[in-house]
Amino acid sequence: MADDAHNIIPVPARLADNDSASQRLQLTHRLLTSQDPSVQLRVFFQQLAPMLPFSGLQYHPPQRSGHESRSQRLGKIGRHQCDYQLSCGDQALGQLIFSREQRFSEAEQQWLEEWLSVLVLPLSNALRYQEALLLAHIDSLTGIGNRAAFDSALHRELRLAERHKHELSLLVVDVDLFKRVNDRYGHSYGDDILKQVVAQLERLCRDTDLLFRYGGEEFVILLSKTDRAGARVIAERIRRGVEDTVSAGEGDDQKAITVSVGIGTRLPEGETSLHSIFDRADRALYQAKEEGRNRVIGESPAARSPSALQRALL
Repeated sequence: MADDAHNIIPVPARLADNDSASQRLQLTHRLLTSQDPSVQLRVFFQQLAPMLPFSGLQYHPPQRSGHESRSQRLGKIGRHQCDYQLSCGDQALGQLIFSREQRFSEAEQQWLEEWLSVLVLPLSNALRYQEALLLAHIDSLTGIGNRAAFDSALHRELRLAERHKHELSLLVVDVDLFKRVNDRYGHSYGDDILKQVVAQLERLCRDTDLLFRYGGEEFVILLSKTDRAGARVIAERIRRGVEDTVSAGEGDDQKAITVSVGIGTRLPEGETSLHSIFDRADRALYQAKEEGRNRVIGESPAARSPSALQRALL
């Protein structure tokens, strides 16, 4: 919604330039070269700002369930605004706000709307692409990151830990005897149990921890700036929390759902491969299963010490 026109600034003569169609076509081509909405908005702002005296642009993307969308600000935000809710068919594209210190005239508002028509289709394509990327990294059952998201996050966290000499630990969490739950109560019931487990994992993790579904009933948690001792504290809290709050069956048939947890911690000398920290945590998880389940096992010192061959690869 735009402000009423007062103290109107005349539309610059170049707004009626015969080359405007060529300029719009050129802008369309530039916008279509990127699938990043933030890049598109910068290109849009850079081309329009010299043509019309507005000082700032704000963009608020459409809200997605379970995903935090970030707004974007360009230039200097002024007192007076032209506010537009953008859409393409039935797709909401978010809110775009032009601003400056003087009010916008009706002619200027009409000019802005004509140029907005150039932005709509590229922005729609970019938002659909970003949504597809997001969905490709989300587990459809639980709504947390999937294995692809874990691989990407592990690579990033390892590089950060190595660069800044931070500790990094990893938990592999597996629901004990989950096949029995599926066999006895059905897969739909089992899915509900997994959702309950995830709800507890999210509750018991810290804000900085990253949770992923690795596959089946197995989950991975990345613990940034966390050493082996700190990881054990978190792992024990998770183990007790799940056992105390999640159960299957009813009445005399009710049984607590438990998890086993394996811990891996980044080698001080650096990792020999992207997944070596995961492999050590996975071996610790296997040991927890072998020793009776519903327990936390940390990697052994021997497992953490690189062999001569591994050291040669560092």
